[in-house]
Amino acid sequence: MKPKRLFLGTVLVLTLSFALVVVSFASCSSCKKGGCSSFAAGKLATVSGCTMSGHTCDGNCDFTLKVVPGGTHKSGEMYRIEWPGLPGGFGHEIKTEIPQAPVTYTYFQIECPIGNEHQVFFGENTCGTKEELQTLSAEEGLIDWTQAAALALQRGKTAREAIKALGEIIGKYGLGGAGGLSCGESFLITDPNEAWCMEIPGYTNEWVAERIPDDQVCPHANRMRIGEIDLSNPDYFMASPNLIKNAQEKGLYDPEKDGPFNFEKIYNTESNRNSWGNRRREWRMLSLLCPSKKWDPNALIYPFSVKPDKKISPQWWINNIWRDHLEGTPYDLTKGIPAGPFGCPERPSISDITFERNICIPRTSYSWVSQARSWLPDWIGGVIWFGLDCPHSSCYVPFYVGISQTPKSWRTGDFTKFSKESARWYFQALDNYSCLRFNEMNADVRAVFDRTEDIELAMQPYIDKAASELYKIDPALAQRFLTNFSGDCALKAENEARDLFYSLIAKYADGKPRTTVNKEWMEILKKYTVPVSAQ
Repeated sequence: MKPKRLFLGTVLVLTLSFALVVVSFASCSSCKKGGCSSFAAGKLATVSGCTMSGHTCDGNCDFTLKVVPGGTHKSGEMYRIEWPGLPGGFGHEIKTEIPQAPVTYTYFQIECPIGNEHQVFFGENTCGTKEELQTLSAEEGLIDWTQAAALALQRGKTAREAIKALGEIIGKYGLGGAGGLSCGESFLITDPNEAWCMEIPGYTNEWVAERIPDDQVCPHANRMRIGEIDLSNPDYFMASPNLIKNAQEKGLYDPEKDGPFNFEKIYNTESNRNSWGNRRREWRMLSLLCPSKKWDPNALIYPFSVKPDKKISPQWWINNIWRDHLEGTPYDLTKGIPAGPFGCPERPSISDITFERNICIPRTSYSWVSQARSWLPDWIGGVIWFGLDCPHSSCYVPFYVGISQTPKSWRTGDFTKFSKESARWYFQALDNYSCLRFNEMNADVRAVFDRTEDIELAMQPYIDKAASELYKIDPALAQRFLTNFSGDCALKAENEARDLFYSLIAKYADGKPRTTVNKEWMEILKKYTVPVSAQ
């Protein structure tokens, strides 16, 4: 290795190590996984008429994005449920086998599988459910929450098919708790025509699903969201046969006293239902979607879904929701003493101190927003705008669902050691290093990445058209074209992240260039200054 490369590599590793020691962040208390934010939107709620869904996977979640091919399977073939996670990340203890489906579909594997070749997408939230409603022991709940999404994506060509397939599997094998806790799961599911929310209590065979109206958006933040259900309306509701009966038998629901069955009120744990972090994130998403309404930031319950004031797009969601730090509100994390002199929204983990739980956080392993477009072939219509690490310091890359593989560096890595062969570490480096002087360094990061994202967005109609023409001639050729395009976008973003990190080291060496801070911090700093003549 050349001396210059050796020096730069050493600087990178040392800087990462220092930043990771100084800036370590507490996990969300809602469940062991760390807490996630998700949403789904109907096709009449979006600018282009696509459905949308998305997820910030927060915590030490497997960030390696892989394409798992579908196929046909022989009678008697078994599917192994086993997902070890990454070194240093969340482990998954459930190991079992269930009969394989005769036909399975290609899907994106990651901590919580994202989508399949038929434009079915799965956002995810871990949600607490009452222990008294459990019907299974830890040994009896055989479906791990990560593999629940994988099983549905393997077996469903539409959102309804995926929900019914997963419902049958849960009914037979049961859902285990996330991280060994009594947590259940909520999935935000879309296909090109419909958007749904499916919720599964932990250690049960029960489940419920509600369709999101076509002109509305459902925000989600780690607590069950489905309220009153009407099983006489199968176009909008589905559920396991014993969902209500289980609550009645456990003495938690009396139709005569309680009225219509309210799933979230009965199955949610009180801690998750009352959690400020969960409620505040729902409030924030709603206030950004519908600023014309005055939303109470301290309310206990918000609507399941809302019609946005203006139609949304993937880029709007990424910039306004996934990158939000509660700016402009009384809870703004870029303001005040904890934000430091440079307005950093990230917070170190300090004993006996709890800060606001916003949406954009440093412990995000990956995040994404999907498009499902009914007017294009599935391989071309389905796109995942995918970003590694914290959203405010990441670059979102378009991965089409028809691709055959992702770049090696985007499917490589672990949490225990830095690797220049893993794309994630360059985005992690940017996020950690920019905390030293956030307002200026993050502006430098966004200047580069925003331009890249704008170019990708501008190219999308032309890529769609070219891929569609190739698809008519030879689908395999279209797949190769999309694989190359998505791979090139990913590698470009990775290279930019690496180069950006090195450029920030040079630009801000030794605390330069000279800067200014806000009045609040100037008053504090003046107490520690000396006259210029004394320097």
